Amino acid sequence: MIIVSACLAGFNTRYDGTNCGRPEIISLVAAGKAIPLCPEQLGGLPTPRPPIRFIEGDGDALLKNKAKAMGSDGVDYSKNLLAGAEEVLRIAEMFNVSRAILKDGSPSCGVFKVWINNEKVEGCGVTTAVLKKNNIIVEALE
Repeated sequence: MIIVSACLAGFNTRYDGTNCGRPEIISLVAAGKAIPLCPEQLGGLPTPRPPIRFIEGDGDALLKNKAKAMGSDGVDYSKNLLAGAEEVLRIAEMFNVSRAILKDGSPSCGVFKVWINNEKVEGCGVTTAVLKKNNIIVEALE
């Protein structure tokens, strides 16, 4: 079993209420081989929600209290992203998940790129950081 970003599975869970469904991911979910999750929703955030950007570091830095996840509305959403990442990990452990395919660029799911200080740069999201720390292989799709 693998975990996939819900938006990649065609669910309207992105910050703007849309999705970025990919046929190969939708097929995995339909075949019962993947669990679609949205860490931001699991962390208590609504859809739609304000865009969230990191300040002073990425998801790894946020785990170490060296960064924040700020919304365009000026609200600090760090606790929500952390809570969502922990819920994803709990589900991964429950289903013995060893692999995840996540949406790159997201403050939760970003694998190679995230938004830091209003610039898309190298870095990872909070959920990716938590999963990798727990030896779960994380792959990215744009």
